[in-house]
Amino acid sequence: MAKPPVVLFAESDLSWSRDARVRLRRRGAEVHMASTVDDALHTASVTKPDLLILDDDLDGRGTLDLVEVFREALPQAEIILLESEGTDIPRGNGHKLFFSGAKPISPFALLDLAEKALEGRLPAASENVVSCKRSKVLCIDDDVQYLRSVSRFLNRHGYEVATFETAEGALQAIPRLKPDLALIDVMMPGMGGLDLAQKIRETTRGHTPVVFLTGLDSEEVYYEGHVRGGAFMIGKSEKPQKVLDVVDYFAGDLDESERALIKSQM
Repeated sequence: MAKPPVVLFAESDLSWSRDARVRLRRRGAEVHMASTVDDALHTASVTKPDLLILDDDLDGRGTLDLVEVFREALPQAEIILLESEGTDIPRGNGHKLFFSGAKPISPFALLDLAEKALEGRLPAASENVVSCKRSKVLCIDDDVQYLRSVSRFLNRHGYEVATFETAEGALQAIPRLKPDLALIDVMMPGMGGLDLAQKIRETTRGHTPVVFLTGLDSEEVYYEGHVRGGAFMIGKSEKPQKVLDVVDYFAGDLDESERALIKSQM
């Protein structure tokens, strides 16, 4: 049996490329992660990756030229370099890179690059590969603009999202939708988020975890949210990537290594 290809993701923020890593593992690749230069070099020395996906903003770089450092450490590996600012350098020109380009890049585009860099060493997507589950997320918030923003963001990351502006509308839809996760604004007119969470827990018999979205920051609110059945609480001012981390943790179709990474950062 052929040895599976080894891929190392060396990035300051490992969240955005999570879907690509999950799909690569399901295609048979051995995937590793590192978020600092030292960790990446150590992991590279142990695992000898065939492909390095390298973030030019990797923590701990100082004045180092990362391409030179990792090219010396991994002379045979293909390198995909992701930069904060655009580059005019053609693919692989003078830097022995398989690809260099500006962030952000979609996880699907990154997966396509990885497939090409590994030159057919991954089985075709349709061959004995388990598809990623498209989980259902229920979002309830009376702030329509915020609701639309969260919905679009989660849709882009593979979630099926149902949105409601009232708690009553969401409760009526739950038996039909059978959501994997509910995102609930704490402060809403009519039935508030805390009461809604308790009713969701009763309606689904605890099978649908609830994550609160709140603009409030007090121990009392966090305690009450926990008592009413909330699994987690996140500030509405947090970056979208933080919201994605939490949604992935509770509803994502992840492998254990990715779930453990998120848990360590929550």
